[in-house]
Amino acid sequence: MLRHKIPEPSEDMSKEDMETCLKSEGLEHLQISTEREASELLTLLASGERHKNFSLVLLHIASISVHYLHRLTKVCSSLDIATLAIVEAADLRTIDPTLEITDLISSPVKEQEFMLRAKRAVANLANSFDEDVIARDNLIINPTNYDVTVNNKRIHLRFKEYELLLLLASNPGRVYDRATLLSQIWGYDYFGGTRTVDVHIRRLRSKIENESDNPFIETIWNVGYRFRTMD
Repeated sequence: MLRHKIPEPSEDMSKEDMETCLKSEGLEHLQISTEREASELLTLLASGERHKNFSLVLLHIASISVHYLHRLTKVCSSLDIATLAIVEAADLRTIDPTLEITDLISSPVKEQEFMLRAKRAVANLANSFDEDVIARDNLIINPTNYDVTVNNKRIHLRFKEYELLLLLASNPGRVYDRATLLSQIWGYDYFGGTRTVDVHIRRLRSKIENESDNPFIETIWNVGYRFRTMD
């Protein structure tokens, strides 16, 4: 059986070594070592493409401009993607302290320290993720700042739409009839009819759903609505 080559203690890990070691530990990642790669990743993240297939970005910063480093680390930080910067020892003093990197390691890079920092970077970022955040597939709701994103794109909701979504998504699988939704979201003193609920649900769906055959909010005919359970 083939085994990956473990670098000798005196060796500086190559990009291939890093790739092999991270994959052996099940850490999905990307390596960025050119400005072109940095630009392509920025374009990918800005397009709203899902990034759940990687949780760590290795930045070989010697060959990336400060401009791209600032943009990329800021975007990764906002999307809860860990970043580990690979820095030449001679360049440590010149690192911009405002870069939003999760951690850094100086060359020569040794495997034991590299793996420790990589695992810790991913774990620390995961632990810092707000416990109140509701994640349902590619839909993320952050009650602390009222942010709602789908596929990393921010969705602008009216307050009642947000309250409806928060209630339903907090209780996936639970069916709410229209009268209950009306009383919980609009209050018992609201004199409008249950048609108001249908109108707001329709508007909400138009903003958060792209797949009509796999909606977040399901209609229970003659009853009301529920947020689908995630597989």
